[in-house]
Amino acid sequence: MHSYNNFFKIGVCIFFICISIQGYSQSFNNNIQWESFMQAQMLKWDSISDNYYTGILLGNGQLGTNIYKENNQAIRFDIGRSDVTDQRPHNSDTVAFEQLLSRPRLPIGKMLLNTNGAILSADMQLDIYNAESTGTIKTTKGTIHFFAYVPTGQDVIVVKVYGTADEKNIQWQWVGEESISPRITSQSKKNGITDYQYNPSFIEKDSAGYHICHQPLLYSNGYSTVYKVKQIIDTSVLLIAVGNEVAINKSATAEAIQFINNYIKKGESAVLQNHRNWWHNFTKQSFISIPDARMQGYYWMEQYNMASATRAGKPMVDLMGPWYKSKTPWPAIWWNLNTQLAYSSVFASNHLELGRSLFDAFYNNQNTLIKNAPAKWQYDAAAVNRISSYDLHSPVLNEEIENGKFEPGNLTWALFYYHKYFLYSKDTNELQTRIFPLLKRSVNFLIHLLNKDDQGIYHLVNSFSPEYSDAVDAHYSLSALKWGLKTLINTDRLLKSNDADRKKWEEILIHLPPYYTNEKGYLIGKDKELLTGHRHFSHLMMIYPYREVSLTDSASLAIANKSTNYWISMNKKFRGYSYVAASSMASLLNKGNLAYNFLDTFLLKHAEVNGLYAEAGPCFETPHGMTNSLLEMLLQSQEPIIQVFPAIPDAWEEASFENLRAEGAFLVSAARKSSKTAVVIVKSEKGGITTIVTTIPAIALNIASNMGKSIYQLKEEQNKSYITLNTKVGEVITISHKNFPSAAITPVKSTSFDTQWWGLQKNHKESTLKKNRN
Repeated sequence: MHSYNNFFKIGVCIFFICISIQGYSQSFNNNIQWESFMQAQMLKWDSISDNYYTGILLGNGQLGTNIYKENNQAIRFDIGRSDVTDQRPHNSDTVAFEQLLSRPRLPIGKMLLNTNGAILSADMQLDIYNAESTGTIKTTKGTIHFFAYVPTGQDVIVVKVYGTADEKNIQWQWVGEESISPRITSQSKKNGITDYQYNPSFIEKDSAGYHICHQPLLYSNGYSTVYKVKQIIDTSVLLIAVGNEVAINKSATAEAIQFINNYIKKGESAVLQNHRNWWHNFTKQSFISIPDARMQGYYWMEQYNMASATRAGKPMVDLMGPWYKSKTPWPAIWWNLNTQLAYSSVFASNHLELGRSLFDAFYNNQNTLIKNAPAKWQYDAAAVNRISSYDLHSPVLNEEIENGKFEPGNLTWALFYYHKYFLYSKDTNELQTRIFPLLKRSVNFLIHLLNKDDQGIYHLVNSFSPEYSDAVDAHYSLSALKWGLKTLINTDRLLKSNDADRKKWEEILIHLPPYYTNEKGYLIGKDKELLTGHRHFSHLMMIYPYREVSLTDSASLAIANKSTNYWISMNKKFRGYSYVAASSMASLLNKGNLAYNFLDTFLLKHAEVNGLYAEAGPCFETPHGMTNSLLEMLLQSQEPIIQVFPAIPDAWEEASFENLRAEGAFLVSAARKSSKTAVVIVKSEKGGITTIVTTIPAIALNIASNMGKSIYQLKEEQNKSYITLNTKVGEVITISHKNFPSAAITPVKSTSFDTQWWGLQKNHKESTLKKNRN
């Protein structure tokens, strides 16, 4: 990490200035017309496909539906509930990755809206500001209109349909799906399965106006899907809910019926208003606008998808979210990239609340994390292997340690993002009571894997670098260990806890080997060179995300450039997340054009029209890694430094953002006009020191505070101004360019020929967006 004390040791002039301000300038208030702006981010369909990755996604953080075509005479509404999993006993003491059979996600079923005529066309929308969908389906025998949403605060899917001509008689059909692990139905070559006992078949019945589909499990009473159809004049109203006995320890059928009755009792008007208010408030927590309407729309679509997939009090997101897909080989949670990327954008986007599902999963399952470590280390360690279900059961087997086929850095990498919560919120209580104790255990697991050589240097045992091979001192885990040790030491100082292990951490840290390099840059680990294409960035994590190497040091910067250039040069095996990581590294190196090009390539090759991402099955994480990379082009922070517009491509003459969150609990807003930073607004939630880095030249600076008199330090170097502020709680400081006295945070004009890119639009989507798709 950069040291605040060392940051100003460069030979430059520092000016100490005292300013007296009457008040916060009103010229820089935002002028965001949210209704019209979000209207432009709406997803639109001018056709309907039978492809899961083209469907309309709706969800409330746990319950969801995906709307697309079943066949030429049926629209399907896939039903998903994230926490519906099998409940077989774990057998991972002897079988690696058995979680894919014991506790995988399970299918529920689908509701079909059958048509009398053949489907001719569709005109559908997903309004992500209100989280609701409307559509018109034309058939050879009439027209069907629908409205659908999954209301916040309720656990029910609502679909309202009316038809014309021979489509007036609305025909619903429930199709249940057998409760079999997708790892079986996908026929994955990696199953390693010799015996699989099937769950009982589901049972259907009608009772008191409800249709009930109950799915018993071998080791649980299972889950139930219940629906009710109400006819209101010409409109058919479908209410469908899923009860899960595991989650409540009572009748799943009774729970599902209660969900439906709660919705009816509350009343549609009140539920819909509450739902829209929630989504409006969520959306307005932060704002970005860039000239590339396609990339901007993708960002907003993914903000919507994340909040639809998980929330505080709901399950953490796995690889599908609430949109189940049959035959996926990935019906679980992965810990060697997927979880980390999925949550990476919640910090800068100012949606810390979305991270709570992950953070609470750590806390609620900490005893399981402890038991994941080998028994001899459980007294002070915790771990997670590659795959788990929501219970986080994922033991590291002794056999895996012996043969080097394990990834010891997984939990520490995940906790890197939990620690980010503290950095961005300054919630010291959470740091002290939850983050610090678990991070100690995670780092202790890595410490147990160290051996000391004759020179007194510690080495990590042979372990796996994800997606490549094994190595002693694999950089994937060595960088996790170095980051973890430094973070524990800094946290102990901050909390003044005088931890008994602090001297041990300090001694180990100074006796770890440097990262291994050759003329091409960083290796995989000791004596293990990168020789072929590598889609994961596991060997480069000291650069990103850990930022373990100083980019202000010319030698370290040169190695970082060589390493990234060499990795990128062998990109035939790259997947979507590879381009996302490459973009983040380019942004870190202040290469805006390159950062943009990588994201552009991702959109061209890998983006799905509804915001999902596929690698043999749904992989939820990569689109959210992409949005994080985009945010890093606009704002980067590493306490106490905040860089504004650090990696903007030359083509973006304008850009703006409001209330992006930075380390130190600062909310930052900024506008770029005519290729110059026009204004930066910093809101301090907790007070404290920060240094704003901006391209506004010192001679053109105006600095104002809403609290009147303020003292700051200023230096200028390499065409950048470094403004160090000692802020008070609640202080708002405006840093503006005197040539832009009336700059405001507003949407910028799109340079794209079409402002609405997402959703299935056959006239330009297939020919333009995906022309280069593999």
